[in-house]
Amino acid sequence: MSDLVEQEVQQLDEETTPESIEEYYDMLKIMVEGMESDVLKSQKGNKSAATRLRKSLRLIKNKSGEFVKFTLGK
Repeated sequence: MSDLVEQEVQQLDEETTPESIEEYYDMLKIMVEGMESDVLKSQKGNKSAATRLRKSLRLIKNKSGEFVKFTLGK
């Protein structure tokens, strides 16, 4: 995930917890869109980009779990 997108996601995460399904979805969408450059660089063999990509995927996994819990009302 690019540094700018990662900072934006961290800022969103620190400032507020999403209060609606749409806000969670928008946050996840921003995260996925932010991974595009690292995906392309990783395909070309950039190992640093591959590491950032894996980190982003773990973050998305965690946020997706929170999203599921939110939709279940937990």
